[in-house]
Parts: sequence; C-alpha cells; structure tokens
Amino acid sequence: MAIPRTWLDSPFALLHGEDGDGRREAVEAWKAVHVDPEWEVFSFTVCAEGCPWAEVVNALTESAPLGADRVVLVPQADNLLEKAKELPASVKRLVQEPLPSTRLLLVARGTLSAGPGKILGAKPFSDWAKQGRVLKLGAMDEKEAPGWVEAEAARMGLRLGSGVAKRIAVRMGGNPGILRRCLEVLDLLAEDRRVEADLVDKATFRLGEQTAFAWSKAWQGGSAAPALAALRQAVEDDPSGAPLMLLGQARREVERLCRLNDARRNGVRSRDGQVAAMGLGPNQAFLFDGYDRVLTRIGPEGAARLLHLVNQTDMDLKGVALSRSPSPLLNLTTALCRAWSS
Repeated sequence: MAIPRTWLDSPFALLHGEDGDGRREAVEAWKAVHVDPEWEVFSFTVCAEGCPWAEVVNALTESAPLGADRVVLVPQADNLLEKAKELPASVKRLVQEPLPSTRLLLVARGTLSAGPGKILGAKPFSDWAKQGRVLKLGAMDEKEAPGWVEAEAARMGLRLGSGVAKRIAVRMGGNPGILRRCLEVLDLLAEDRRVEADLVDKATFRLGEQTAFAWSKAWQGGSAAPALAALRQAVEDDPSGAPLMLLGQARREVERLCRLNDARRNGVRSRDGQVAAMGLGPNQAFLFDGYDRVLTRIGPEGAARLLHLVNQTDMDLKGVALSRSPSPLLNLTTALCRAWSS
C-alpha cells in the first residue's frame, strides 16, 4: 500500500476508515518515522481504547528523555471525534499549536465525515485535511475497486484473466481488507499464478452478505455462533466444493502457526526472520502480531493439536479416516474458535 509521504511526515496526524489491514500498516509506517527505537520505552505512549481527551493531553505533556520527542498514539479515537462542537477548547489549542517536541496519531476505526458539524468539516481538523495530515483507508467505490484489485494482484505476482478484477470487486465489494483476503486465497489456489473466472467462482461462494471469508473471520475473532452459521451457509451453497475450500483456509492459518513455532525452536529471534519463516511476504508482515498472540496463548502443544485436527478433518472429508466423524468441520470450527479467542 502506498502511504502519502506528507501524511507520514506529519507530527500530528489522523487516520480513519474501515480497512483494518491498511490501518495497521499505516500506523506501523508512521511509528517508524516518528518513534526513536532507542527511546521508545521512555517516550512512546499508547492510550487506552476509548479514553477521554484528558488522558491524551496528559500523555502529551509528560516529559520525554532529553533530545527525544514525546509520541502519543490513540488507537481508537472514534469517541473523541464524534462531534466537532464537543471538542474541548484546550484540545483545539493543543492540536493547532502543538507543544514542542510532541507528536500525536489519532486512529478512528470508522470513516469520519467532512459534512457540516462533523469533525472533518470543522477546524482544526478541516485544516489538517487540507495539509495532508488526514489519511482515509475505507471502502472504495465500484469504479476504484477493480483497478485496486489489478494493482494488488500484480504486486503478488498473480495474472488475472479478462474481466476477473471487476468480477472480484462486484462479488466482494470495495473493502480493501476483504479484497486482500480474497486475493490471498486465490494466491493459495492458483498453482500456475493464473486466475480465471472459474477459480474466482469457486473461491468466492456466498457466505452471509457476499463475504467469502465470513467463516475464517468469525473463528479468528473467537465468535463460535457466526462461524458455525457461516459454515452451514457455505456447505448449503456448495456441498461438494465448500468443505475442502474452507479446510484449505484453516490449514494455511494453522501451518503458519506451526512454522512460527518451528522458527522459534530453531533459534530464530528476530521478527523479520520469524515473518520470513512463516512464508509471509513483506506486505503481509502486519499479520504477524495476530499469529504471535495465538501461539503465545495455546503454546507449541496447542498448535500441534490443531494441525493434527486439520489432518484428521482432511481424512474425514475424503472418507479415509477410521473415525469417520459425521461433522468434521464442525469440530474443527469450534477448536479454531477456542484457539483464536482472545
């Protein structure tokens, strides 16, 4: 993702939009510019989610080591930016005339409006928008999405057939995160790096509201009921192809956990080294924290049990297992929910 240099260099900046993957990437890129790794422990503060403005102001006014900047990140600032008229006067002065050697990044998970009375339509944030300090990472319209899909596919080394980019955009909508997940699955399935319409049809069967990854998204959030509902819908839509397609998604995630564990057992200590060992590309490094959290929670034994269950489910679906479980994907779904639940 190309992040505007003007925004990256802004000491006081705002990030908003529903693209969770893009937000994480943008936050890390901004931090890389403004946070000195040597003094991060002493100079960098992450405010609590949903915190009041008083906590933000207090964090900005704390002293930093001599020569270092005080850097403050507000990871969920939606409540602070709901109504322009409720912005305290002291905060307006602070963001218009920042204290020396201070830096601030406000992150809103929803898309903010620039309409009358809205936060981006009023000072000081309307001035921020003109100065390039505001970055939006939300859904694209139907004209933008196909071009974005083509560019992202080219970056991943995928060759899209005629009309495939538009087909993906129509089926999946304009959310960059969902489109990126779709391309990752196609990347997994396209052995010859070529993606034609038939492969898109197989990979984007209907799950809920045209979300091809509702199943994996649900169990990665630890939500059992939505995951089981998505599983039922997927199997009803495509009884012959959906089970193996879902299993392929689960296997990819579990194998990444196991590769991360193997890397650590073999003495790989650096984050970059572990990311490479998992088979993640540079553009996927933002996914690392999620896998790290899960592996820390379930441990090596838990990862091994999940991989064994994936293999058992594979044999059950192909009818070669001794157990012949009547509901192999149901058992796998509940196990994945437990593992990924925070």
